[in-house]
Amino acid sequence: MNRLSVTSSELSNIKQRMLGVSERLKEERKRLGLSQEMAANALGISVDSLYGYEKNKTNPPVSVLLPFSDLGADVQYIVTGVRSSANLPDTEQKLISAFRAAPEPVQTGILAMLQVVPVADASASDQSQDVKPKFMGKVGQVIEGDVKIKGKQTFKF
Repeated sequence: MNRLSVTSSELSNIKQRMLGVSERLKEERKRLGLSQEMAANALGISVDSLYGYEKNKTNPPVSVLLPFSDLGADVQYIVTGVRSSANLPDTEQKLISAFRAAPEPVQTGILAMLQVVPVADASASDQSQDVKPKFMGKVGQVIEGDVKIKGKQTFKF
């Protein structure tokens, strides 16, 4: 069922998301290594206009977002706050695809290794220790097997 009206709660949510557009626009400009002047020149707008978009004085029109996309900006991210994988380098796309295809225990291990999530206890009876793994070695080496780490460990390959 389609609705033609928006509740005040939904309108408030939309306004909150729109506030983030200016911040994300600026974030993308900086990620691309562009000054305001460089970006404005490349987009064919004045620095004052870009400043206004980045300070949430007005929202950038499509005529600005499309050329910004051509410069490498993630316009989906600017508008929605959700990154588009289409703008990721090939290596990052492969990493995401492999991560998504991996079983949950492998995903958990990868996140723990990257220190994105804490390392889980091996069993409820063991005392939890904060493990900060340090891996040194050549790129492409694989570590396999069930390992229960107690205390400080360093692995050198």
